[in-house]
Amino acid sequence: MNIRGTILALVLGVPAGGLLLFGPRGQYDAPPGRTVVRYWEKWTGAEGAVMHRLVERFNRTVGAERNIWVEYIAVSNIEQRTLIATAGGDPPDVAGLYDYIVPQYADQGALRPLEEEARAAGIALDALRPIWLEIGRYRGTLYALPSTPYTIALYYNRTLFRAAGLDPDRPPATLAEFNEYARRLTRTETYTLPGGGTGTRIVQAGFTPSTAMLGWWPWVWPCFFDGRLWDGQRCTLDTPAGRAAMHWLADLRRAQGPELMLSFEGTAGAIESAQNPFLAGQIALLFQGPWLSNWIAKYAPDLDYAVAPFPSVTVERRNAFASTDVFVIPSSARHPREAMTFLAFVLQQDVLEELCREHNKISPFRTPSPDFYARHPNPHIRVFDALAASPHVFGYPSMPMWLRVMDESKQLLNIVLRDPGQADAALEAAQRKADAIVRDYEAMAAQRRGAGR
Repeated sequence: MNIRGTILALVLGVPAGGLLLFGPRGQYDAPPGRTVVRYWEKWTGAEGAVMHRLVERFNRTVGAERNIWVEYIAVSNIEQRTLIATAGGDPPDVAGLYDYIVPQYADQGALRPLEEEARAAGIALDALRPIWLEIGRYRGTLYALPSTPYTIALYYNRTLFRAAGLDPDRPPATLAEFNEYARRLTRTETYTLPGGGTGTRIVQAGFTPSTAMLGWWPWVWPCFFDGRLWDGQRCTLDTPAGRAAMHWLADLRRAQGPELMLSFEGTAGAIESAQNPFLAGQIALLFQGPWLSNWIAKYAPDLDYAVAPFPSVTVERRNAFASTDVFVIPSSARHPREAMTFLAFVLQQDVLEELCREHNKISPFRTPSPDFYARHPNPHIRVFDALAASPHVFGYPSMPMWLRVMDESKQLLNIVLRDPGQADAALEAAQRKADAIVRDYEAMAAQRRGAGR
């Protein structure tokens, strides 16, 4: 294996040689004369079945006309496998990745720039909402195209609002108001201890950002105080926005009781079940994506809920988190032209909206088709779609060392949830660790560039 592949294996901590030798190998029966385009994707189950159907449609139509055959291969650990396969010279022609990994891939030279080739292939990039192109860019170059995008909004239980004396048609408009709602929506009960005496426990929480209870984005909270976590050179955790966010979380935690909340969070049921804490009425306010409506329809069809934008520090701002699965073409792909022909097919509005609708995601287009809304399984999909058009929408920080920093942000959140009084000290420590992560990455990047000369 070459030096670059060795470095990537060390960075990722996986046996690169094994992945290259025993990487995904699909079974296919391409008609004679077709150029085979290998397409690696992370989707399995129902999500994979939708994409497989679209691949078959391409193979019957455009593929037959252009002598191209796309082979769909579901791949586990796709972030690691695609990067290492690219370094080893045997990547797929198209890969479906998560957007937050794009900066690392692009920085390591593993991705092919797409803008000129996409426009030449007839992909209407200007028809897409700007945020999805922004997410696909790294240092000004477009390396990824959106597949199934989403935004995150506030789900709230209207029945619990009424029980707490809150207007079910008026969700919180600011973060300060949000904390007040969360306090009023938190309920405790007294119970008898096994050895006698009584104890107190939480039976309903207004809100928790805990990763144990559907809090999947532990890093995001400073962004709702108008902060952003990457300035192009430094990871900016310890800022006025970062401190405001940690104090906001700490204030709510103190009001609810840290020990009581930790015990409550330990009771979380399975996410895709009737024991999901929001579906079971254990949580009144939830920061989640459009797919939650699938679980509600299946496990709690009578739940009276609504969806609204998650509030920001002021009413005037509407910060909104957006993310998307993406298509990329590895830099050493064998058939990039044919791969782009396939992507041009998938990024037709009717085709891509079919995929997004069946994945319960939003449309990436500036003007979604009426049919997209009419047939969408989420009755609140317009709320999520509107958030993508907010002037204050943001995605994952565009930094190549993000995965390591994200781990630190999770540790930071956990410290604040366990001991709110440590918020400032924990934030300072997280900033030092983030600075070290950036320095380490830059040193390794310099070493990699030197080895490539």
